[in-house]
Amino acid sequence: MSPLQPPLPDLAAVATAMLELGRDLHLELTEAELSDRFLTTLAQLFPARRIALRVLDPRTREPARVYALGGDLRPGLESDRVTIKESSVQKTRLKTAVAASARLRLDSRWDSPFSHVAAGFAVPLVASGELYGLLDIGYALGQDLTEVDEPLVLPVANQLALALRNQRLWRDAQGLRDFQTRLIEHANALIVGVDRSWRVTVCNRALLELTGFRRDEVVGQDLRDLLPDDQRARLTPVFAAAMRGHTQDAVEAVIPSRHRGRVRTVWALAAIGQDRVGEQPTAEAVVAIGQDQTRLRELQDQVIQAERLATLGQLAAGVVHELNNPLTSISVYAEYLLRKAERAGSDPGDVEKLARIGQSAQRILRFARELVQYAKPVGDEIDVVDLNAVVRQSLSFCEHLFDRGGIQVGVELEPTLPPVPAIPGQLEQVLINLLTNAAHAVEGGGTVAVRTRQGPGETVQVMVDDSGPGISAEDQTRIFEPFYTTKTDGKGTGLGLPIVKNIVEQHRGSIGVAKAPEGGARFLVTLPRSPGDLVAPGDQE
Repeated sequence: MSPLQPPLPDLAAVATAMLELGRDLHLELTEAELSDRFLTTLAQLFPARRIALRVLDPRTREPARVYALGGDLRPGLESDRVTIKESSVQKTRLKTAVAASARLRLDSRWDSPFSHVAAGFAVPLVASGELYGLLDIGYALGQDLTEVDEPLVLPVANQLALALRNQRLWRDAQGLRDFQTRLIEHANALIVGVDRSWRVTVCNRALLELTGFRRDEVVGQDLRDLLPDDQRARLTPVFAAAMRGHTQDAVEAVIPSRHRGRVRTVWALAAIGQDRVGEQPTAEAVVAIGQDQTRLRELQDQVIQAERLATLGQLAAGVVHELNNPLTSISVYAEYLLRKAERAGSDPGDVEKLARIGQSAQRILRFARELVQYAKPVGDEIDVVDLNAVVRQSLSFCEHLFDRGGIQVGVELEPTLPPVPAIPGQLEQVLINLLTNAAHAVEGGGTVAVRTRQGPGETVQVMVDDSGPGISAEDQTRIFEPFYTTKTDGKGTGLGLPIVKNIVEQHRGSIGVAKAPEGGARFLVTLPRSPGDLVAPGDQE
């Protein structure tokens, strides 16, 4: 052997090295650690060679990761196309789609990855028809042991290809598992997994938030111990049937909650994987997916209540229509009798009684007309609106609430208040709702104040203050949420203020709540004086 030639490989040493590699490799090795072990082994088996490993996925545009020993690499190697021989494609059974990738180039000559190295060979790292990289062996000037080295490098390269494949599959599996874990954890559903020994293996955040339990209080526990005593006998057979592979749908369960007492839920159960224990097929696990029915039931109740209110409104309009003619007659005849009594010099007490009859009839008639007007569908035509007039109309409509509750009403309207572009019926709905809430807050005696003024910039404002108990800071942050109410059961739907907020925002305005000077709550509505991009609801996309 020429002294310039590198040492020849030892076949027995190659076999021993492969056995040692097989013992040392495990899935938790990173790609860099795996590559380093193989390159170190190859450098020991084939000394005085240049060795380069390019790890890549030809189906993507990601640059190759390059690891090398014993030689300088040419610049830009990471992004260069990978050159392999056509004979290697056939020998390794590389898939046709992979061989046709733009990342590959077929050539009969070796494309050296090293600087100033012309002799050498490349071995494609192929497993199951997929290309995982390229292993290059290069020689110094005047040396070439390709025919001797290549047959011995091939077994090591095959083992390296399998290791890279397993490492990539492990990484993909880990990524998929992490993705599924996040998907389950953040799902908008209640999810729990139970193994064949009834131990809870998975529970997601939605379930923990609903029940108020910590994860360590649920995971690892026997599911049957977590079921309520009054439902254990009914639900245990249902889960047992799911364990045998029978899908269960619409399973109702009332589960305990540390925040809400007992919560009504509905579940679907399905088996995952199957095996046989004795004569019976048994699932490896059961996954149960549920939904909180309490909220849905609340929404259904709200819809029913809204339908009842709509029916009541239609009935009220009919009653008002029937009352209109008799009330008109009472009002006219009372006025006639009053004037007659005054001319005849009747008893002052009788004259006062006749005057009260006429005033009361006029009040009922006015209220009836306003109720019919309010019951009409609100138009969506934008108009130039006098905000003071809307306030007066709304106060007139709510007058019966103030009289019945013994409430004093203060009104301060800015006489030079400029008009605003708005939908009149919707602004009236806003004011009536705020005035009604204020009257409820001071029911039994108190004050309500309504003020209008010019706001900052090109805006106008209307304030509704009351002397009631006020609204706590915690409630102020949620008062405009749908179905959130501070009123006692049956007195509020939790929809009034969200509707008010929506109307105000459609008018490009804002609404806020704070403490009033009277000690109660202040609602401040700010509206722009210019139409801007305000559009009617029917014109919105």
